[in-house]
Amino acid sequence: MKINTKTLTMLALCVAINMAGSMIGVLVKIPVYLDSIGTIMAGFTFGPIFGLLTGVITAFVNTIGDPVALYFMPTQLIVGFTAGYFTFLKKDDVKSKFYLTPVMSIPAAISSALIATYLFGTVTTAGSSYIVQAIRAVVDFPDFLVVLVIQIITDYADKLISILLVSKVYNMNAFQNLIKN
Repeated sequence: MKINTKTLTMLALCVAINMAGSMIGVLVKIPVYLDSIGTIMAGFTFGPIFGLLTGVITAFVNTIGDPVALYFMPTQLIVGFTAGYFTFLKKDDVKSKFYLTPVMSIPAAISSALIATYLFGTVTTAGSSYIVQAIRAVVDFPDFLVVLVIQIITDYADKLISILLVSKVYNMNAFQNLIKN
């Protein structure tokens, strides 16, 4: 894919979508993140390189509203790459999304769990951090294990919502026409 004005505009829109989703997630403290919808859209539309690029830019820009966002850049990179590389995620088949989403969500969850545990001591700005703290108060499991389990659950939900939304838009004739023309 060559870089032109339309591509740059779409990438900027994808970053803006990520910013809006991230702000909603951080402000409302919901246990899903909504910060990678645009990254997935860029990966679906332009491939893994543009998914990676959108993830990098998003990580930097999202620090405006969420100071820990930059540290989660590896997770954005995983999401951007998998969205562009695994083309089967684009299919407009809702049932398959339930078992295909782990291709993206499990590596993202592992990355996020490592970062949240070892850089932030399990306390981040995400809504899932509240769940982690509640579970840590009740059970005596290793911190990484608690964070990993919660990340797997919340990342799966987040990526499933994002993939369902993006694949619906991506597969619309109007969107395909916009990209082609």
